[in-house]
Amino acid sequence: MYRRSLVVLVIGVLFLSVGLTAQIRTAKPNDLTFELGGKCVLYSLSYQRMLAPAFGLEVGASYIGGGDGDGSVGVVFVSGGGRAYFMNKNASPYIAGGLVWISAGTDAGPFNGSASTVYFYISPGFEFRSTSAFVFRGGVNFLIKEGFWVWPGLQLGIAF
Repeated sequence: MYRRSLVVLVIGVLFLSVGLTAQIRTAKPNDLTFELGGKCVLYSLSYQRMLAPAFGLEVGASYIGGGDGDGSVGVVFVSGGGRAYFMNKNASPYIAGGLVWISAGTDAGPFNGSASTVYFYISPGFEFRSTSAFVFRGGVNFLIKEGFWVWPGLQLGIAF
């Protein structure tokens, strides 16, 4: 009886530890996320592809627009950068960085035109990827353009 209990205990511990050290980022190297706040200020849709177990490239986009009978205004954000993970586990701190191209245009009233610029971002944060492919990231974004802003970001998505 004692031996059977010990075998069941060892198998249970080994089974649980395999789940804790699974390499989800290499098994499912792509993820699609929706970010609230973050590098594109209000929201963004992002795609990340892992190039190595601890490094991935990310692209994202966002559009904010509005208008009335007199004209319209639109702002487009396009981001790109990399993310390096500190641990090769499902839950890991990371550091991300890259640039965001922003373009705004209007045809409201006497204002008719557009302008664009680029700013940089650095984002330390934390990621959790579950075995069911759910992705959660939370971080603080330092938006850098003639000084810097500190802006939080929360990403939810799916890995595939």
